[in-house]
Amino acid sequence: MDAKDVRIFCEIAFKGLDYDSFTDRRVSPLTIGRKLGLDEKTVRVRIKKMEDDGFIKYYQAMPSLALFQLKNMNTYRFEALNIATKHRVIEHVQEFPFIVEAIDYLGKVVSISITDTSSEAIDQVASGLANRFELYKWILGSCIIKEPVSVADRLDWQIIQELRYDALSGIKVLSESLSITPRMVEYRIKKLLGSEMLLVRAIINSQKQQGLIFYELEISIDEIKRYEVAKRLSEIYEEKLWSVRTLAAGVLLANLFAFTLAEPEEAYVNTLKLEGVRSCSLFIFKEIVEPKRPNWIDGLIEQKIASSSKPR
Repeated sequence: MDAKDVRIFCEIAFKGLDYDSFTDRRVSPLTIGRKLGLDEKTVRVRIKKMEDDGFIKYYQAMPSLALFQLKNMNTYRFEALNIATKHRVIEHVQEFPFIVEAIDYLGKVVSISITDTSSEAIDQVASGLANRFELYKWILGSCIIKEPVSVADRLDWQIIQELRYDALSGIKVLSESLSITPRMVEYRIKKLLGSEMLLVRAIINSQKQQGLIFYELEISIDEIKRYEVAKRLSEIYEEKLWSVRTLAAGVLLANLFAFTLAEPEEAYVNTLKLEGVRSCSLFIFKEIVEPKRPNWIDGLIEQKIASSSKPR
C-alpha cells in the first residue's frame, strides 16, 4: 500500500463532517477522487484491491444513535496502571452497553466513546469504569447527536438489521430476504442514508496492516495559534495527515499514518517545535475493539422491529 491507498481508506472508514449526506452505501469513488485529486477509476481500482487483499475486512452499517433517544456522546482516554489491566478493560467494554467505540493503543492507553441521554449520565458511566479498574481518565471531547430528518418504521429497521455486518449486501439478496421488490430496497436504503439515519463505514483488518502505522498526536496549543498550528501540520505532513480536530479549547487531535516506526516519534518531536504548541502526546493505534455480537445496538434494533408497526 502507498500513501494514496491509505488516504482512500481513511475516506471510507473515518467519514468526517465534510460529507453532509449520503445517497449510496459508501462515499463514491468520484467524490473521493475529487477530494484527493485522483481520477474515479484509480480510486475504484485501489478500493477493489484493498477489499481483495482483506485489508478492508467488511463494511458496517451504523444506525443513528438519536433513533434510540440517545442525545450525547463523549470520548475519553483511559490510562491503566499496566497493560494487563488495560486488557481486562478491553474485555469488559466488549460486552458493556452504550460503548460506541473503543480504540486500543500500544501501551497502557485506550480511548472509549460512550453515549447516553445526557453528558452527565455518560460521565457517571466513565467514572464507574475508571473506579472499577483504577484508571486515570480525561475527556477528549463531547458532542450532541444530531436528530435525523425522518423516523424509521419497521421495514427500515429490518433493512438496517440486514445491513449491520454486510453493509454492501446485494439488492437482490435483500429483496428476497425481506420479501419486497428490489426497487423498494433501493428506495429505502437511499432514504436511510440521505436522512442521516444510517452511516456505512469500512472496518480495517489490523492483521493486514504490515508496514502501515496509524497514530495520533494530542496537541496542547495556545488557542490564538490554533489555525496556524493546523496549517503547519498540513504543510509538513501533506497526505499523511488525514484529520485534524478541535477537541476542546486549546487542544488539537491530529490523525496521521506512517510506513516506518521512526516517523511517529519524529512527528512528535517536530510538533513540539511548532510555534504555539505547549505540549504533545503520542498514541500509536493498535486496533478498533469490536463489541461481541450481538451487541447492545443489535439488541435495540431487535426491540425496534418488534415494537414498530408495519409500513402501509
